[in-house]
Amino acid sequence: MVPQNQQAQRTQPQPQPLPRKGMNPVLCIIVALVLLGLLVGLAILITYLTLRPKKLVYTVEAASVQDFAIAKDDHISAKFNYVVKSYNPEKHVTVRYHSMRISTAHHNQSVAHKEISAFKQRPKNETRIGTQLVSHNVALSKFNAKDLRAETTKGLIEMEVYITARVSYKTWIFRSRRRTLKAVCTPIMINVTANSLDGFQRVLCKTRL
Repeated sequence: MVPQNQQAQRTQPQPQPLPRKGMNPVLCIIVALVLLGLLVGLAILITYLTLRPKKLVYTVEAASVQDFAIAKDDHISAKFNYVVKSYNPEKHVTVRYHSMRISTAHHNQSVAHKEISAFKQRPKNETRIGTQLVSHNVALSKFNAKDLRAETTKGLIEMEVYITARVSYKTWIFRSRRRTLKAVCTPIMINVTANSLDGFQRVLCKTRL
């Protein structure tokens, strides 16, 4: 037989755990609304900074020409050397250049161009792009050939630099769609009697996005 004291211990009910108190539903709603408000505010700020960025600043810092010649049949051959500076004035926005083309022209007639490799420009960053645009036996209009010959006799030729790029903006985790950036730099006065980049007056470009 089982002793009575052991049987009483087996049949004694176990103490039930105290029920846990749940969070106040009103408090949960308030916390959720505050977090939602912060996320919406952050999204609006990111969208504003990305969709309305400050204008990128472009300048031509130096320019020279080598092996400049205009043939009797109005064809030009030359090596145009340019140093272009790009400045990103944003404090929190990074600019990514997916593609870029730099071309040079005389009175809107392009004579040479070059593709630039993709690169990234961080906030408040200045990037210098040194490039040589080669014009090899390119046909000129009668007007441009005559005008360039006249400018050459004076020692200075007036050129233009055009920049076209596909860019996107990124801030934190948000990235904008790709846009087309265009910059026009004129007038670019180049001394045809010297191959050096010294003595060139910096030219501020007009940009459009």
